[in-house]
Amino acid sequence: MKTMPSPDNLLAFDALARAGSFTAAADLLDCHKSLVSARVKALERELGAVLVLRSTRKVALTEAGERLRPHAARLRETMAQARMAVDQTQSDLAGPLTISTTSSLAQYVLGPALSEMAALYPELQLSLQVNNRLQDPVADVLDFCLRSARSHTVHDESLVARLAGYASENLYASPAYLARHPAIRQPSDLAAHRLLVMESEQRDGLLLKKGEQLLRQPVGAQLYLNDYPLRADLALTGHGITLLADYAVARHLQSGELVRVLPDWHCDYWPIYLVHPFRTPLSRKYQTFIDFVLPRVAAALPDNRVQPDSDGRASNTR
Repeated sequence: MKTMPSPDNLLAFDALARAGSFTAAADLLDCHKSLVSARVKALERELGAVLVLRSTRKVALTEAGERLRPHAARLRETMAQARMAVDQTQSDLAGPLTISTTSSLAQYVLGPALSEMAALYPELQLSLQVNNRLQDPVADVLDFCLRSARSHTVHDESLVARLAGYASENLYASPAYLARHPAIRQPSDLAAHRLLVMESEQRDGLLLKKGEQLLRQPVGAQLYLNDYPLRADLALTGHGITLLADYAVARHLQSGELVRVLPDWHCDYWPIYLVHPFRTPLSRKYQTFIDFVLPRVAAALPDNRVQPDSDGRASNTR
């Protein structure tokens, strides 16, 4: 099998063919003329043909050199176009961006920010994938993930995790439901109520915290739900007490449609990260997305008064 010519050697030959001398070719390539001479000689060895006739003043191309000249010129043009194409992706605010998050964060936090960004940057093609499974941006070929999870699940050498803020999860119900059922003054009173929770919460009990007091309250549930929007809808229509993140209930609390149950007790608290594959430098499109979305995600998270535990306890992905 014949040896393929080196691109660097072909580019040196192209410069020599255009400039007419090794000194002028070296000026075109911004290198020493001995390097141009060495690369042209190496190209001749690779192709098994003499390409230039050398003299003290200038060089002339042989027949083989003349035939090679347009191919070397096309290589130079192709490489210049490749450089321009890459530069354009670094500077343009256009093209696709794929983002993944959970159903609750999509509806209550990220969706409005993406809608605003799409209107402001019409050349961007934003694709939002809603998936409650914890995803790896590298393995799943995603540009960004918005995650609510334990910090160790997003700290990875191949990923960058930017903290957007914190969310807390607590118990909520509609005033109509609470008016029809026994009063709730302490966690044990929950046993007489209908709870809309995840199966794991029913199995393990609700972990409740009040100051330094920590307890796990058993619950009896007939309906298991892992979707915040559905849980919120059922709570709003008076079907029971449910666990919801603060960002999912903020407007319902303001309107009085939902109220906090056991307000002195807190259920969970976790960080929310904007995660993306490690890239340096970041393209203008990537940096613009981060600068636009991150503060809007932070603004959509209510100002939590609860502080995370010293061990960084957080929930599973929500």
